[in-house]
Amino acid sequence: MNKVRFLLTVLFFIPFTLLAQNRVIKGKVVDESGNPVQGVNITGKGVKKGVQTDKDGNFSISITTTGTVNLEASSVGFEKLNFAVSGEDAGTIKLPRAVITQEDVVVIGYQTVRRKDLLASVSSVGARQLRDIPVNSAAEALNGRLAGVTATTAEGSPDADVRIRVRGGMSITGDNSPLYVIDGVQMENALSIISPQDILSIDVLKDAAATSIYGARGANGVIVITTKSGRTGRMKVTYNGFVGIKTLANKLDVMNPYDFVIYQSERSRGSSTDSTNFTKNFGSTWDTLNVYRNVDEVDWQKEAFGRTGITTTHSLSVGGGFKGFTYNFGYTYNNEKAIVLNSDYKRHLLSFKGDYKITRKLAVGASVRYTTQDVLGAGVSDDKGSAYNRLRNAVKYRPFLSSGQDIDESDPFADPNVGNGLNLTNPILLTDAEYRRKTNNTFNITANASYVILKNLTFKTTFGYISGERRDRQFYDSIAPYSIIQGGAKPIARLDTTKTRTITNSNVLTYAVKKFRGKHDFSVLVGEETYELKTEVYSNLFGQYPKYISYNDAFKQTNLGTAFTGYPKVYKSRYTNISFFGSLNYGFQDRYLLSVNVRQDGASKFGPGNKWGTFPSGSVAWRISQEKFMEKLSFVNEFKLRYGIGLIGNNRIDDYLYLTTFSNNGNYFYGLNNQAIISYYSTALVNQQLKWESTLNSNFGIDLTLFNRRVDLSLDIYSNKSKDLLLKVPVASTFGYPNQLQNIGETTNKGVELQLNTVIMRKTNGFNWNANFNIGFNKNKITALGRNQQSFFADPSWGVSGQPYDYIQKIGSPVGSMWGLETDGFYTVNDFNYNAATGAYTLKAGVVDNKSIIGVVQPGSIKFKDQNNDGLVDITNDSKIIGNPTPKFTGGLLQQFSYKGWDASVFVNFSYGNDVYNANKIEFTNAYSNNSNMLAIMNDRWRTITENGQTAQWVVGTTAYGIAPDQLAALNANAKIWQPIKTSGAFYPHSWAIEDGSFLRINNVTIGYSLPAKMISKMKMSQLRFYFTANNLAVLTSYSGYDPEVSVKGSPLTPGLDYSAYPKSRSFIFGINASF
Repeated sequence: MNKVRFLLTVLFFIPFTLLAQNRVIKGKVVDESGNPVQGVNITGKGVKKGVQTDKDGNFSISITTTGTVNLEASSVGFEKLNFAVSGEDAGTIKLPRAVITQEDVVVIGYQTVRRKDLLASVSSVGARQLRDIPVNSAAEALNGRLAGVTATTAEGSPDADVRIRVRGGMSITGDNSPLYVIDGVQMENALSIISPQDILSIDVLKDAAATSIYGARGANGVIVITTKSGRTGRMKVTYNGFVGIKTLANKLDVMNPYDFVIYQSERSRGSSTDSTNFTKNFGSTWDTLNVYRNVDEVDWQKEAFGRTGITTTHSLSVGGGFKGFTYNFGYTYNNEKAIVLNSDYKRHLLSFKGDYKITRKLAVGASVRYTTQDVLGAGVSDDKGSAYNRLRNAVKYRPFLSSGQDIDESDPFADPNVGNGLNLTNPILLTDAEYRRKTNNTFNITANASYVILKNLTFKTTFGYISGERRDRQFYDSIAPYSIIQGGAKPIARLDTTKTRTITNSNVLTYAVKKFRGKHDFSVLVGEETYELKTEVYSNLFGQYPKYISYNDAFKQTNLGTAFTGYPKVYKSRYTNISFFGSLNYGFQDRYLLSVNVRQDGASKFGPGNKWGTFPSGSVAWRISQEKFMEKLSFVNEFKLRYGIGLIGNNRIDDYLYLTTFSNNGNYFYGLNNQAIISYYSTALVNQQLKWESTLNSNFGIDLTLFNRRVDLSLDIYSNKSKDLLLKVPVASTFGYPNQLQNIGETTNKGVELQLNTVIMRKTNGFNWNANFNIGFNKNKITALGRNQQSFFADPSWGVSGQPYDYIQKIGSPVGSMWGLETDGFYTVNDFNYNAATGAYTLKAGVVDNKSIIGVVQPGSIKFKDQNNDGLVDITNDSKIIGNPTPKFTGGLLQQFSYKGWDASVFVNFSYGNDVYNANKIEFTNAYSNNSNMLAIMNDRWRTITENGQTAQWVVGTTAYGIAPDQLAALNANAKIWQPIKTSGAFYPHSWAIEDGSFLRINNVTIGYSLPAKMISKMKMSQLRFYFTANNLAVLTSYSGYDPEVSVKGSPLTPGLDYSAYPKSRSFIFGINASF
């Protein structure tokens, strides 16, 4: 009987047990904006097997318990969320995004590391931050977003070089660019060949603990780029596109037609030729000049580079995966009609990335990327010299048209014989007369394979191949300055082609053990890497073409021209590098962490005995938050102290410097059979003992996370001491050369960085507010130069023939210190003795004399300080350091908001304490050339004619004459600036042109709206977001030039120079993000 009862009881409960086992809970996970989130892990108590949400955010999970069950939702980039379900419908779960995710991984040293286990200084930008910056340059998107990292655009052109510097850079004369690594493969200028939409994350490695394992290329930091991969599941199609307009962000104020003519009248006094020409051109009496008050002004800046630009971007990606295979395909198209006349920019980017897990142990992956870019337009600057720069024409050209003159016709009054080739040309005519097309094609393939040899032992090999070709076609018609000066006013064509091929391969063996005996974590990594770069450069320059030839015919029919002496030029080089490296990482009880790295590089750039460089580093960390005495401080989620020290190397130098090489660039000739034969000659005194530049870096850091990960702070204090820097050291003339390249320079960079990320407000179904702030302080100083050498000058950065030095490298000062005279206002009548009988003005005894700079000194002349107190100012003995290009600090603030379907972000970046050398201001306020306009500030100049047009002051020979001092002083009672300088001294550098470059830029403002998921699900869409963005909305600065964030020269010796830079634009963009 008991057996029967027991059997009936079992049979009674079996259905309920089976029912409990078959209980299925369904739900949907969305973000704060209501967009579905794919790949969210769903697990909980009573769950045998966790699941992930699908493309639409839906999940279905089986549980074995009855009643209310507690489930957990987690995903990278989101906060973990616990939620209770009592029935079978979990409803819609809104998962809040995480600003700080300590479980995120960072790619560092050929492996991935959890952020909370980092022993190094690393800053990162993710795909979400990049989404809020609809720009075509990923490099530009970094500016101001990471502490200690600056990304400065040289100018505003669509393909402008973005110079990224990490903690200031180490070298004095060499390249301070960081090393770029995309998916494990080294690439040059990688951010210019990849679409921002393809990037998953960018990790910037800043100290030796992170960069020493990259060896030779890591001295200036390492930027590790990880591209997006597909996810297992249904195919997901994503479209991102935007269209916008670009306008000139700022213009320089110039004289209007009346003020221009008044000054031309003033300038013509004292010269019979100039006076005759002025009367013929503008009017014979003073009263007739009043007509120019009503003449229509031509805004040449607007005509030349003030057109409304149109920018368009379309980006499509398709990703998914099945049975161990994932894929992601991307295509991006950029099209921009730039603000400068006759300028356009087009780019196509194709990419494919696939990963396949063949077996449980073997996985392979590959990616292919192709980029083609076309840039049309000569721009506004030219590295050949001041005479060829185009910006000056748009500022100094006569601001009105003559009667019957069309806007694209030459000025009949223009001076055709200005010294140093500084003739002015109609900006529109000049734009039509110069053609330039730059085409870049880059093909890249990357492949990798990993195999689990044993349980904890993995081998990975990575191969990369990059092929690049850059074609630069330039044409100068007969009216272009280059043709006039170099080609006898006949057309010139230049054809340059640069080809590069890079092959890299790394093989890495990793052994890692977690929780050995419950306390120990350790990993060992060893590997080798080979790198080869081949470069070929072909240059052709042809002149003497028939006039009126088109650029197409000039390029195709070079036989119609004549090759310049020394052309064609061919340059070929090959650089190889082989490396061996290893690292050891150890952790005890997740509290005490240790990392040791070493790398040895052998490079073909150096001679026997110096080819190999060894670069070790070590770092330790103490996770105080894991200690028992921290248990009561529940608001502290993470608290870690870390310290690292290491040696890192730099080999970013030219090839073959240790070998005697010969050139036939046309500088030397010899005669044979009455013909000039180009000779080969050695270009430099070779130094076979050249070796690696290196930097000893030490870094102390604090990582602190508080209040349930709502506040995350990282503080770093660093010191970089660089030595063996390459410098040209003066040598005795008996060697036959002026200098020799030697490893003799030293610099230091010391600074502090702070990165703060916060969740200010977080409501699951309400308002959310996140803020990211960073600031970096860096102080740069030269500590050693050549033997018995205290300083040396860089070549003049701009100007005319005989231009004095304007940058100096001096021990105790920053690299690229600005050099020149110190401006001291202008002379007044009180500085002169006056002869009432002759009207002559002569300098009083003891008053500083500027005549070696400006010629005849007279009332109203610019005055400079006499530094050596000899009573005379001269450029050699009275120049001094007048500017520092290094900011005291830089940084940025990003704020992101969301409310239901709405989202918004505001990003500002700033720089404080740096100087800008405004060379434009020097040129645009001088009167070196006749009939040229000036900046409007010269309306407040010292006047030499009365209000009635009478000459009040003039020069005869070497003596200044004028009306009585009281009358001349009364005439100039409101003068704020000196007379425009007419001599070559007008181009001399002086402190008036050194301006404070501090700024606060409203860099980006975005507002977006995502349609509700229920609404768009009927269209088989998982996301549909519309947004509006304003880029470069406003700049708060005292700088008087176009933009304070400028540095037109690529040399580290001449930073912060503003001369003929392509003006920056302001853009307003409307865009769409859609997912299917």
